[in-house]
Formats: sequence, structure tokens, C-alpha cells
Amino acid sequence: MDTFERSLSERTLQYLVAIATYGGMRQAALGLDVNVSTISRQVALAERDLRLSLVTRRGRKMELTEAGQMAVDYFRDCERNARRFRAQLEEYRSLQRGQVAIAAGEGIVTSLVSVALKPFLDRYPGIVVELRTGSLPQLISMIREDLVDICVSIGASTDPTLNARMFQSEPLCAIFSVDHPMSSRKSVKMEDLANERLVFMPTEFGLQAHVNAILADIGHTYMPAFRCDRFSTAAAIAAQNLAVAFMTRGAAQERIASGQVKAVPIDHPIARTFDRYVITRAGRRLGPAANYLLREIVRLMSTV
Repeated sequence: MDTFERSLSERTLQYLVAIATYGGMRQAALGLDVNVSTISRQVALAERDLRLSLVTRRGRKMELTEAGQMAVDYFRDCERNARRFRAQLEEYRSLQRGQVAIAAGEGIVTSLVSVALKPFLDRYPGIVVELRTGSLPQLISMIREDLVDICVSIGASTDPTLNARMFQSEPLCAIFSVDHPMSSRKSVKMEDLANERLVFMPTEFGLQAHVNAILADIGHTYMPAFRCDRFSTAAAIAAQNLAVAFMTRGAAQERIASGQVKAVPIDHPIARTFDRYVITRAGRRLGPAANYLLREIVRLMSTV
């Protein structure tokens, strides 16, 4: 503690404020219900340490010197800042302010926004949400490096520095145009698509990893007619009956709702393990907004 902090303690500053308010030490002592000698001694000690006069007598009235007034102004600024800080903390705790950064696979963004983020932001409009997408390795890197608070994606990393909780299991589907002959099927085997034009995603995408694993399991190698890195693009290609895409029903929901495509589950065990996880870095303490939203994602999206 330096001389300034020791000399101008909060109590000393309160005494100076009282002297300025009441016009004297005796009056300040009565107003604060303390002994006048206590105020006198505290002010004298501060003046000695600072080598500055903080109070002066003008006739029968005691006033603050310029240095004393500076000290009082400083104290009042500190009090205002403290009140503002306490109010901000309360706003932060009550989710009136704050921010949350989320990394999410593109295939789940639409349902994440409609099912979890919309009701959250309707209730807490003061929260700023940063939403980032990318491939699965990019998403995991974002959460591992603390670039985001929460990651929502398929696939659970075995990294011990990450906490992954499964909240949704949705089968991998083949996405057909409504005009495609297979669109009315209840399910489809990957072998049935041998002669179809297909849309593949980049190999680092979790979805493509599932597709590749299914093909490896059945001993087939398919060459795609299209490669793209956006689920929306893949769904648009399927809607035009140019090729068959692969994704979950939720990822293709907009095109399904508009009557352009149908999602037919792929009949294979690997396709039935297309699970989604909410991931955080182990040991990271989330802020109130991120912690609340994390619970809401699990609660709301587990029912989708």
C-alpha cells in the first residue's frame, strides 16, 4: 500500500466530505456520530503523510483546501464508479447485459437459431451473441483456444480438456428432390445410390466422415458429381434434382418445409449415430449468459 492509499483511506475521505458538508469538524463529528478528536487525528495524519494541508479555517468556518477538495472529488468519483460497477454487475448477473460466443456446425445453425437463440434473445435482448461456423476441426479449435464459450456440433472429441454432452440424436438422411423416385421411401440403403449423382462435403466435415465411414463399411467407393462446403448449397442442388445430398432432416428443414426436398433416413448403423453435442472447455468458468444459454440449448433442442 503506497502513501496515497494509506493516507487517503475511505474513512479519511468520508471525514473530509463531512467537513465540507457540515462546515467544521465538530459539526461533522455530530453528523457522523463519532468523536471529534477521531476526525481531527485522522485528518492530521493524512496531512502529515501527504505533506499537504487538506483543511483550513476561514473565520469560524472550516473549509477544504484545494488539495482537500481534490481528495473529496476523487472520493465522489470513486463512489460513482463503484455504484455504476455494482449496477453493471447486477445487470450482468440478471442477464440484462453480457455476450456469448458460439461455434456451431452449419447443419445445426438454423435449428439452433430458431429453437434456442430466438427465445433466449426474446427474453434477454441485452445479450450480444457472436455465432461462428466452420468445419468440425475448426469448431473444436475455437472452443479449445477459448475463442468461443460454447461449441455445438456433431461428434464428441476424446480430448480430455473438453467437456462434451450429447443432447440430440438425429439420423443421417439422403436428401432427394420431391420429384426423385426414391423420395417417397421410408429409408434407403447407401448401395441403392450407386448410380446416383451425389453431393459430397469436404472431408474434414463430420457429416462427410460419416458418409465415408458408411461407404468403407459396405466396401464401396462413390465419386461425387458435386463438392461444396455449405449445407444450404447442397440442399439447393438436391432441390433442383441435380444430385442427392446428405444431411440431417433438421439441416434441410427450410427446403423440406417449402416442399422442395424430402429427407429419407439412410439404413445403416453408422447413419443412426449422427449425434450432436454441446461442448465447453474443461475448467472454463462460463459467464451468466453463456451458462444459462448452455442449459437452454440442451433443454430445448433435446426435444426437437
